[in-house]
Formats: sequence, structure tokens, C-alpha cells
Amino acid sequence: MLIDVSYFLSGPRHIANATLAELPSQDSIAVNDMIVAYIKEYQPQFLSSMLGSKLSREVTDYLELIEQEEEETEEDKNEETVSESKYESLCKRIRDSYANYVFFHILRDANTQATIKGLVRLKSDNTYVSPFQRQVSIWNDMVKKNREFVRWASSKDCPFTVSIDSNLLTPINAFNL
Repeated sequence: MLIDVSYFLSGPRHIANATLAELPSQDSIAVNDMIVAYIKEYQPQFLSSMLGSKLSREVTDYLELIEQEEEETEEDKNEETVSESKYESLCKRIRDSYANYVFFHILRDANTQATIKGLVRLKSDNTYVSPFQRQVSIWNDMVKKNREFVRWASSKDCPFTVSIDSNLLTPINAFNL
């Protein structure tokens, strides 16, 4: 995966009960599982929109290779891992942007749960507020990071040909205008 739960532990993307603790609570396990599900769900769409279909497949293959090597290295601590490649350099440049993208979608789906009879509002001791302002803020921060990525991708330092969807470069407001 391009990112992990650690991107949601603090700062503007903080999600309550997200943790990397060795012995997490049941709430933390549920929150972490939800975050991982969003990461897995939106990664192909984001990579394709951000890089183009050909390069997104190459990056996906690279990420899968890294995950396999990490699993093998856990079994045999003496093996060497893949050295940093040009794909890792690319991934480093889009990770924060992707974390914002995932958080935007998490906020979009917050406060409701799908049931067989439709969507229901979740109950809590806390008072819920509209996520719109936070969504706008996180989306626009992602757009800023994406524009920085485009500047790098257009430079001679970038070894790839990138095709980014213009929607990922367009800021929004609370009225979606």
C-alpha cells in the first residue's frame, strides 16, 4: 500500500483511536481496519488519476513487490531489501496527497452507516458537526500538494511521463463551486 495508518495519527488528518500500539484496544482495531479498507479501496483510483493508467500499474506492481519483500524479511532478517528506486522517489512525492484524498473520503462517509433499510445516523455522546469545512480544507491542501507534484513531474528531474486528472488539481469550496 502507498500509505498506512500512521498518516492518520496526528495533525489535520487525525482520526480518534487510530494507533500503531502493540496491544491496541478493540476500538483502535476497528478504526485501523476501517482506515486500511479506505486506503485499499481508493489507491487504484488515485494512482490512475494521478499518474495515468500505465504508470499506475507499474507503481502498483512496485508496491506489491515491496510488501512481499517486507513479509519475507520478517521471516528472514538477514535478507537485503530492494534499494530505493525511482518508483520509491515517485511514491514519496504523492503519499501525503493520497493521505489527504483518503481522509476526504472518510469525512464524506462519516456519521452514517449503511443498513439493509438505508443509511442511518450513528449515535454518540458527542455532538456531530458537518464535515464540509474540513473536507474543503483537506481537499484544497491535497490540490496544493498535487500542483507541487505536477511542477516536479514537468521538470527534468522526473524520469516518468505523468498524466494527471485535472479534477485533482481543482480546489473546491463548501458550496462545491
